[in-house]
Amino acid sequence: MLQYEFMRLAFVAGLMLGIAIPLVGSTNVYKRLSMSGDALAHTSLAGVAIGLAAGFSPLVSSIIFCVVAFLIIEFLRRRFPRFSELGVAIVLSFGIGVAGIASSFASSANFDSYLFGSILLIGWEELAAIGALLIAVVVFYIFFYWRIFYLVYDEDEARINGIGVSLISFFQSLLTALTIAISAKIIGSLIVSSLLVVPVASAILLNQSYKKTLFLSVLFSLASVIVGLVVSFYWDFRPGATIVVSSLVFLIATMLFQQGRKTIHRYLSRKGKTHAR
Repeated sequence: MLQYEFMRLAFVAGLMLGIAIPLVGSTNVYKRLSMSGDALAHTSLAGVAIGLAAGFSPLVSSIIFCVVAFLIIEFLRRRFPRFSELGVAIVLSFGIGVAGIASSFASSANFDSYLFGSILLIGWEELAAIGALLIAVVVFYIFFYWRIFYLVYDEDEARINGIGVSLISFFQSLLTALTIAISAKIIGSLIVSSLLVVPVASAILLNQSYKKTLFLSVLFSLASVIVGLVVSFYWDFRPGATIVVSSLVFLIATMLFQQGRKTIHRYLSRKGKTHAR
């Protein structure tokens, strides 16, 4: 399998995205904005469709649309603090509507490649873009780790402690938008939103600290990428979709593991009480 250059490039790209995506996704999950990834993914499709129809770079238009969309979500979340999901629903509806209309004027073959991705067709230029994205995400989350920790749990307390909430939120929004826009071409707009959430959900189920949850979410994401690429190569499945299904399998396995551990713990507790009597 790895004797083919396209598979080697696919693995490198997939592993780099496997690190970057759950890191930016964890912030959305902790801020109760899990569906924002879905909204941004559909908005990126709108940018792609407009770019293809207008004859300029779909990646650039996708990035612009994603950044603007996330800023709108943040604005509406602050405008309606009790209904934070409202902004996500509005942006999602906008993305679907514009993508549907603009796709009528774009090449169907090129537009379809953004729906499910084309990780096996990745080139060195795209690989360099993913590498730059990964460096930006990792550096940001390492350098601002404690500030992000405060931010995702309590924005008011973060402000009291002198943390620049607006600035950090802006850069998080920018990195999320860039990640989704770049990932849309690699693994597909309809798939990237799942990888933003599912590995993080698997990690949260294990009831670990915030730092360990980030680490575990990356591990689950990397495992999903490796299993998905291997299975898709030998069974001739769509790589992006197979990666998502793999992440769901890990989520189900984690749920079963946790349930089994709870059952064993209850059994041992009851047995201990019986012996005590």
